[in-house]
Amino acid sequence: MRTLLCCALLLLPVSLLPAAKTLDIYIIDTEGGKGIIVAPPGGETMLVDAGYPRADDRDTNRIVSAAQALGIKQFDYVVATHYDADHSGNISKLITRIPARIFVDHGEIVPTASERNRKDFYESYVKAIAGKNRMIVKPGDVVPLKGVKITVVTAGGAALAKPVGGAAGRPNALCGVASINKDVTDIYDNAGSVGLLYEYGKFRMLDLADLLQSVEYKLVCPTNLIGQVSLFMVSHHGFKVSNSQLLYQSLQPRVAIMNNAARKGGEIETFDAIRSDKRLEDLWQMHESNAAKEKNVPEQFIANPATPCEAKMIRVSVQPDGTFTVTNTRNNFSKTYKP
Repeated sequence: MRTLLCCALLLLPVSLLPAAKTLDIYIIDTEGGKGIIVAPPGGETMLVDAGYPRADDRDTNRIVSAAQALGIKQFDYVVATHYDADHSGNISKLITRIPARIFVDHGEIVPTASERNRKDFYESYVKAIAGKNRMIVKPGDVVPLKGVKITVVTAGGAALAKPVGGAAGRPNALCGVASINKDVTDIYDNAGSVGLLYEYGKFRMLDLADLLQSVEYKLVCPTNLIGQVSLFMVSHHGFKVSNSQLLYQSLQPRVAIMNNAARKGGEIETFDAIRSDKRLEDLWQMHESNAAKEKNVPEQFIANPATPCEAKMIRVSVQPDGTFTVTNTRNNFSKTYKP
């Protein structure tokens, strides 16, 4: 894990409060961690990961601030995508400020994870949720958050066995052609990541957390089990050990959002992989990438272009017909994508 600069406390403008009958997704800046609030119509809410555990409570405060501005006093679901410090490491502290009804995770940590990850993050997470409602998921399960369909596509290193709607299930001619590294492994729990497919009207969003290329491959080869998506949350903060060209060219996302930090993720190879599918309309970034300065998108698409940053969010608001709008809360620049 890398040492990152602190940012000012996030403030949520009144203009960002959710509209009626929209699915609203708030990507909170945890500077290379992850914290996403999902608020579909119907009143239930879900938090996906909780950023870094820090002595100054930086990420806890940012998530709590956003939740309070949205009127959230309890999360119905909290998803621990995997057991790394920047994802599940702060859940135990976060739920002392905002409780949760049900905790979603993939069960046992992957065998290749280090003993430190097991002791410091997996076991502390299990201890924090002891006695609480826990939902251990496998590919094909559905997280029953009211108002949106959320299908688990990866969990614990396994992937879907059957296609999920749309154009999914077709043989993929890209297998063996597009670039991929199937031999990537690491000492963390990234390969175990809980990947989620969100469907609302004609809108489809895929978020694979920090999934490695070896498991990405299972989703799209020999057949594409996902099909096309409207929006893709760039995996693993933009690191090249995830984010194969094969994945992007198979999913054909119209829009991608990279939850990177100035000095974490956002690698050149990932920018190239994202743009390898020419049907991509726009890439949005949480931070300007220092590692790939010549690859960064125009500033209006970057939530936090400077350091120290202002901890601004990116918001996605989806209409029932699948039309979705992405907003940079730093400058209120928005763009709408029709279904």
